[in-house]
Amino acid sequence: MRIKSGFTRIAGVLAPALLVAASCREPMAPAVSLVPVTVAADSSALRVLFVGNSLTFYNDLPTRTAEIAERDSTLRFPNIQSVTAPGQTLLGHWLAGQVQPLIQGSHWDYVVLQEQSSAILNAPDTTEAVVRRFNALAKAAGARTVLYVTWTPLNASTLQDSVTRNYEGIASRVGTLIAPLGIAWQRALLADSTLPLYADDIHPTPEGTYLLACTMFATLYRHSPVGLAGLVALGDSVMTLDSATAALLQNIAWQFTQPYLPH
Repeated sequence: MRIKSGFTRIAGVLAPALLVAASCREPMAPAVSLVPVTVAADSSALRVLFVGNSLTFYNDLPTRTAEIAERDSTLRFPNIQSVTAPGQTLLGHWLAGQVQPLIQGSHWDYVVLQEQSSAILNAPDTTEAVVRRFNALAKAAGARTVLYVTWTPLNASTLQDSVTRNYEGIASRVGTLIAPLGIAWQRALLADSTLPLYADDIHPTPEGTYLLACTMFATLYRHSPVGLAGLVALGDSVMTLDSATAALLQNIAWQFTQPYLPH
């Protein structure tokens, strides 16, 4: 059975003048159909806006996160929207001007910002400046900003600690929360190097997406994913992870999210 979440996806639109240099762009992912799903307003829902690129829309991470939340009926129902475009940076999103009215025009609990994976290393000062701007809008709208910690390409795993430090520094100086997705990814591979997390040089397999979704769920809900079903709905099919793999990914997600949760 495919689990449907209450969310709306909005495709980011890139003008040619806003494209960043190829060296700072995420590798292109396969095209994804972005079909809006209209849902009724629900003041009790947990409302989350994702801003990012293919590391957000590949395997539809926002929806996979919502599906995990829906498996626990005691939690607030997820109402999720996303603004994504292949290879986009946070600066590109800011210049495109599509995100700002969305933040200002609705009440969000969280605004999740996902930077392009090499920009956080090559231009962290630019990332910080843009995060400050988005964070100011989010705070004015009553939302908390969450920095989505990315992981490194397949052959650049030694850079993860630098990526993590840059995100942690920005979060500390700006005053945002952290979703430690890249940290959980790194720790999962240290625990079991045979885990099939990479679908290509950077994008996740269904197993990788499940780990990321468990980590994002733990961040947004401050709730353990341990013990929930290891199901990954992709298209019209549902993939069931074996119990040992599901338990490993759930436990890693919870273990490495807890230190970043607000007290």
